[in-house]
Amino acid sequence: MVSEFNKCLDELENLLEESWTLPLASNKYIVNGNQLRSIIESLRNSLPQELKKAKEVLDAKDKTAARAKEEADIIVERAKKNSELMLSKAKKASEQILENARAEAETLISEQQITTIANERAEQLVEQAKQDAIKMRNVTITYIDGVINESEKSLGTALSTLTQLKQSYSGSKTEQ
Repeated sequence: MVSEFNKCLDELENLLEESWTLPLASNKYIVNGNQLRSIIESLRNSLPQELKKAKEVLDAKDKTAARAKEEADIIVERAKKNSELMLSKAKKASEQILENARAEAETLISEQQITTIANERAEQLVEQAKQDAIKMRNVTITYIDGVINESEKSLGTALSTLTQLKQSYSGSKTEQ
């Protein structure tokens, strides 16, 4: 769709092409003054509409950017809460396992052989608790990475949309 502004520019070009040059002055033209005034008036009338369209495009870009930032902030906040919750659960679980290991070790301390077995068992439980804590930490980190990647994708999509809007605006601006 050709804008009113571009249509007026085309009319100006046509007017210039249809005009006559002055003898001995190839860069001076004789044009129809009434037609020229009419085209200039149309240009004046179309400029506010073109500026309004440009403002609407910029407003849409700003709204899209604000919405993308809000979504990213929400995703990051959820990720923080979920990671804190998972870390808290992992810490409680490891503390419970350690507490159980200590309680079991205390009940087995009656003889040296039992003490040796209890120490080995406690070490196994502690090692298992450490491994469980590491696994839970890795799961939490993987989850956070996923959330961050999703945030990056959302921001990338928003940026792509903004770039397309900007290019669309720039394209329509250069056509003018």
